[in-house]
Amino acid sequence: MKTKTIISVIVYGIIIVIILGVIALVIAFVNNGQKNFYVQYGNEKISYKVDNAELPKNATTLFYCKKILGITDKQEKAKNFTVSIVANEKAFADYDFSGYTVDGKVKDFFRGTELTKGMDIQICDGYFMLYLPETLTLQSVLEKVYPDSIVEGVPEINLYEKDYLQLVVYSEEEKATVTIGFH
Repeated sequence: MKTKTIISVIVYGIIIVIILGVIALVIAFVNNGQKNFYVQYGNEKISYKVDNAELPKNATTLFYCKKILGITDKQEKAKNFTVSIVANEKAFADYDFSGYTVDGKVKDFFRGTELTKGMDIQICDGYFMLYLPETLTLQSVLEKVYPDSIVEGVPEINLYEKDYLQLVVYSEEEKATVTIGFH
């Protein structure tokens, strides 16, 4: 009799653990397992990464930040997101930055250079705008990043030739990042 009771308790315990596991997986899928945050550029919804986005020159481009609510298709504008612009290190691999200086001090271009200040970007409620001038060079961007400094030794690079720059949009609420390589 005791053996039957012990086996019954073990079987019920295993069933409870399985049920709790299934509930945990469903909650993980609804909250974190699927990509709830995305950036909409034109008709394209970008939930992870896109390369080779050709943005219009001498114009402002709108990017809408949205999220999908739970398991429905209902959408709402995202809150608490940040936008930064970073260098695509692979795209710059063929260039020599050994002579790059700021106020005479040698700089390592790829370590710690935040390029967002070198661009005309505005973050609004649920969207952001990026203005790209007719001509965009790495020299002109770095001069805006270091406005009170002398920037020298930057290779001549037209940033419209390929995806030298990337928009990185991070949602605090969803803990998700969307990367858009653009030219």
